[in-house]
Formats: sequence, C-alpha cells, structure tokens
Amino acid sequence: MNLYERFVRQARTRPDEPAVIEPDGDDITYDELRERAAAVAAFLEGRTELGDRVAVFMLDNPTFLAVALGAWRVGCAVTPVNYRFGPDEVAYVLDDIEPAVIVHDSVFASTAADAAADVGLEDALVHGHADRFRSAAFGEPTAAPEPATRLDEQPAIVMHTSGTTGDPKGVLQTHRNVGAQVDAGISTYDVTADDTAVVSVPLFHVGGFHGATLMALFTGGSVVIHPAWGAAEWARLVEETDATVSGLVPAMMVDVLGSEAAGEHDTSTLRMCFYGGSPAAEAALDEFEAAFDIDELLNYYGQTEAAGLTVAGTPETPRTEGTLGEPVPTTEARVVDPDSSVEVPDGEDGELWLRGDSIMPRYWDAPERTAEAFDGEWFRTGDVVWREAGILYFVDRLDDIILSGGEKVAPSRVESAIAEMDAVDDVAVFGSPDNRLGEAVSAAIIGDESLPVGEVETFCDEHDGLAGYEKPRRIHFVGSFPRTGSQKIDKAALAEQLG
Repeated sequence: MNLYERFVRQARTRPDEPAVIEPDGDDITYDELRERAAAVAAFLEGRTELGDRVAVFMLDNPTFLAVALGAWRVGCAVTPVNYRFGPDEVAYVLDDIEPAVIVHDSVFASTAADAAADVGLEDALVHGHADRFRSAAFGEPTAAPEPATRLDEQPAIVMHTSGTTGDPKGVLQTHRNVGAQVDAGISTYDVTADDTAVVSVPLFHVGGFHGATLMALFTGGSVVIHPAWGAAEWARLVEETDATVSGLVPAMMVDVLGSEAAGEHDTSTLRMCFYGGSPAAEAALDEFEAAFDIDELLNYYGQTEAAGLTVAGTPETPRTEGTLGEPVPTTEARVVDPDSSVEVPDGEDGELWLRGDSIMPRYWDAPERTAEAFDGEWFRTGDVVWREAGILYFVDRLDDIILSGGEKVAPSRVESAIAEMDAVDDVAVFGSPDNRLGEAVSAAIIGDESLPVGEVETFCDEHDGLAGYEKPRRIHFVGSFPRTGSQKIDKAALAEQLG
C-alpha cells in the first residue's frame, strides 16, 4: 500500500490538529500539510512517471515532508540527499539514481545545478525553493491527481548511506519496508496521537525521517523539526512545545550535557527519548536521563538497509555496556560466525544477521554489493554482537575490528575502559598501520589537555578489563572528531588525519 495513504488517513480524521508545530511561527495542520503535498503532486504530475525518483536536497524543514508526501502521492520514490555531502558526493548520488526532478533549497541552488550538470542531468528539472513553503513554486492543490496505487514491494525511498568506507550506497526501501519499520517503532515506543516529537536527527537519515517523523504523522501526532543541531535549542524546543518524544545520537546527548543553557530549560514533559547510531557509555546515559528528567531513555538500533529500527530496548532491558535490546516484532535475528555462517551459542561474539519485513530487497543498481550483503534471505549487518537470554549486546563493527599481532581487538571495549577516566570527555579507538603487528591499537581522546599520556597508559595497563593486546600503543589528544552526516565518528577520516 502507498505510504501516502497512511498520512492522508490522519489528515481526514484530524484535519485541524497540528501536524507540524512551529514555536516561532504558525503551526501546520494536517489539512494544510495535505494541501502542500497536493501542490507538490500537481507540480510533479506530467513531469514524472510511476517509479521515478524525486531527489530532495534541502535542509530539515516542513517542506521536506510536503515534497516526500507529494512524491508518494504520484507514485514516485523519494531520495533524500545528505546536505552534509560534498559536491562530488552529491553528484554521485544524482548520477546513481537519475532523478526526474531535484527539489532543493535556495541555499543549495549552485551545488545542485553544478552537480546535475556534472552528471548530465541538467535537463532533469532542477526546481528552486526557499526556506518556507511557497505555493507559487509548485502547483495548484486542486490539480493534484488521485493518489497512485503502489504495491508493498514497489520502491518508496532510495536512501544513501554516509559513504565513509567508499562511495555512498543507495538503499532501496519499499513501501512495505518503511511501513513495517514505522509500525514497529509505534508499537515499541507506544507512540499515539497525543505525542509531540522533537526531530533533531536529520531527515536524510532513517532515525530522523522514518523514526520520530513518520511515527508521529502516521498516528496523528505532531512533529517539531529542529532545523540545525544545537543543544540549547533542542531543550528549548522540548520546553516550548511540551514535547513527549525525541531521538538523539550519543554525540548529541554529550553536547546537551555539556551545555549550561540546555540545562536551564524544563524538559520534564519528555516521557521517552530514544538514542542510537553509535555506542553510548552507561554513565552518560544515566546522567542525561537524570539531568533532563526523562521518564524512559531507550536504545534504537537499526540500519539504512533495514529502513531503521530492528532491535530496541524497553524499560525492562538492563542498561549495561553495549546493550541493544531485543529484535522488534517485524524482524528475526541470528548471531553467526562470519567465516563459517554457523550460528554461535549465547555468550559468544558473532555477526548479527537479520531478516524481516523492513529489510531492503537490494541496493540500488548494485547487484554485486547486494550479493555480498546477503546470505540467502539473511542480511549481514556487519555488526559484531553477542546474545544472552534473548537480549543482544553490541561489540563493534566487523570492519572496525583491529587485527593486532594476530589478536582481534574490539575498539568499543577499549573505548569503554578509557572513558572511565574522569579527565576524558570522549574517546575513539582505531587501528593504525604497524610494521610488526599489522595494526596497532590507537586512541584519540577529547578531554583535559593537561592529562599526561603516561597516565592514560598506566590506567590501561592496570585496567582489569583489558587484555595486554587491547591496550593502546598510540595515544593522541584532539579537539574534536570528524563525523559523518549521522553524527557517528568517522574513524577512517580520524585515522588518516592522525597518520
């Protein structure tokens, strides 16, 4: 079923309720958002055919929602373009999907035009748009076609990964994939029409668009779109809208904890905040939950290839190091030896394999990549986990595992140990080339600049939780970490930066 029908059902039953709350402007009702989507659909009618891609190259704002909904209404697939991509990556994405239309913010006019020209798409209509929705930029809502019939297996979104290990991968997500993932989130987090969600994770990311945004719009709730990340602004938006739900990545939680201005706002209306995208220290989670008076702080684990949420924490899930939670009802999980493809027993590390309604059918126009990512119907996540009593615990990315002197080192375990030091604010561990060991365990630390390297070495030497081969041989102090568009630490860039 066309995802547009999920939204329009709410627009019919709750036309005057706010779909988008704008604390500094006028709220947008469900009926108004439906009209904006109809204006986009009227514009796309005649310029697109069923199944065409519509690229959305814009900052996080309500018009993004109107364009996505309008594209679904006419039977097109939406491709959000990561606005943190450089010009070459934008050109790569456009060349990859060959969109019929590119809708962009005015701030990206030059980049969009240059990228389209670079890949021979200058004749694909590049349509300008300002920060606020302008009816004149689209069509007349009354001229919009009836919603197109789309079957479950037909494309709804082509979303690209961040591209830190090569070119961005286009992930084809069907209407069923996205719908199943959103249903899983609604069920897991008990989202209802009474909820207001502050969306701070970018809309080009599954955690921002599929997560809080579509969960709210498909249940009749409200969204508050955070246009550009700022810790104090997040807290202000929560306070001013009486938000009940939000989602953050751990780096954002660290930012909020470090902001005195954020702490001045009353965020006690938050009944639930989910977090994901990278491991989070238990101490930081406890501090964040207490400092901002959040009823439930729950883990959200997922991938673009799974349209988002696949494993989730619940209030009953123990909050220990690396805890992910249990597979959501739309997903089945196995923990497998990546070399033998044999399932490992509880307590042993293995690669997480998934299958279910939200798992992509394939990468976009990349059969070889697709073949590498699947073993039969099982998607190989590339994440190393272990399982105990049905609960999954994260170890590390398979391609982040450091092979040092013949031993496998999980960076997350070393990071957890170093993070115990009071003078350490954040840490990233990665492998550096080493003539003798193959790779040396290296640590980059953000923290008190007066902290001696020798003190870190001594702490690691005396730490009972670290084996000898896990102790870092190279330690660097840095002011910040390079990050991907989804705010994960870009360890490849960090390793290159530090040499």
